[in-house]
Amino acid sequence: MTKELFLFTTYIFVLTLAISYFLIPLLRKIAKKYDIIDKPNSRKIHKYPTPLLGGIAIWGSFTSVIILHLIIVIVFKDYIKEKSHFSPALAFYANNATYIVKEVLVFIICGTLIMLIGLLDDIKKITIARRIILETLVAFIIIFSGFQPELFFLPRSVACIVTILWIVGIINAINLLDGANGLACGVSIISATLLSIVMFLGNQPLLGMLLVILVASTLGFFKFNFPKASIFMGSAGSMFLGYVLSVVTILATFMIHEVSSHFALLIPIAILGIPLYDTFSVIAIRLFQRKSVVIADQNHLIHRLLYKGHKVESAVLYIFLFTAFSGGTAIFLLNASTMRCIVILISILTIYGCLFLFERFIPKRSADKEYRLHLPNV
Repeated sequence: MTKELFLFTTYIFVLTLAISYFLIPLLRKIAKKYDIIDKPNSRKIHKYPTPLLGGIAIWGSFTSVIILHLIIVIVFKDYIKEKSHFSPALAFYANNATYIVKEVLVFIICGTLIMLIGLLDDIKKITIARRIILETLVAFIIIFSGFQPELFFLPRSVACIVTILWIVGIINAINLLDGANGLACGVSIISATLLSIVMFLGNQPLLGMLLVILVASTLGFFKFNFPKASIFMGSAGSMFLGYVLSVVTILATFMIHEVSSHFALLIPIAILGIPLYDTFSVIAIRLFQRKSVVIADQNHLIHRLLYKGHKVESAVLYIFLFTAFSGGTAIFLLNASTMRCIVILISILTIYGCLFLFERFIPKRSADKEYRLHLPNV
């Protein structure tokens, strides 16, 4: 990364962070005024009615910063290309941005649609079946707009199906993970940070920049959501986070020519492993208990840790650590030989094995009185 690119990335980060941070108080007032509130019930952890709409700050800061600078790049393209003002590398990336205006607009529009679907769910509570149908339609738009993953070893039709499943799956995995203060938010920040490192190491700075913007927009909200939440991101926020993470990984190239093995394609799965682990484990538990897989319960990873007696903040931090360890280890798949990749994958599987043992076999302690849960023995 050149000095100019680093400084520009820092500027983008700070600007996005500030916009997100200062949007929160306004959105909190709007949520209270129009009664867009998440009320406690027997399934939820929080005790007091809490405003939603925090996700709009994440979406708003992310979207506004991208659109603003895309306009600047288009309008001042010739000025930026002057080497006397900017480095050749920065001018090259800025010039390239002018050729992907259509793709960026599709990306923003589809992200806005996902946010609106989540917002509708926050306000009126739509069924999961309808939500998945709407998410699938957005995924089709993404595919037909030319967004294709690097699955060259699969037939095009199969690759399209995998792409749809990945987008819809990650959107819902992040949404389902959002069961405690700061949980989905923090996991998304860690995952986006790790993916941005992969993008910059893989010489994909534009995608890296998108992820940096996502980290900043989410960090601006995080201060108000952990440990004591004064506002929730709601489905609007969690679904938008899942959308950006899923689509950016589709656009990314994880194979470095003559350096990476095909194992590098597993990097996004490993980095987003905790949301996927939570989703698939919940589905398995519900099937084992002969319950509907679409009916909400308290069988998520966070609930299982709370059932063992951990405080909410401690359980959330444990999940953050597992996310960082597994995702951080996956970065080394980028330029490792086949044998090293096998060792790395075994290490990642060992981390998840430790997580399984940690949540299943640690001695049960007395639950925190403030967050005592009555959960099934899972």
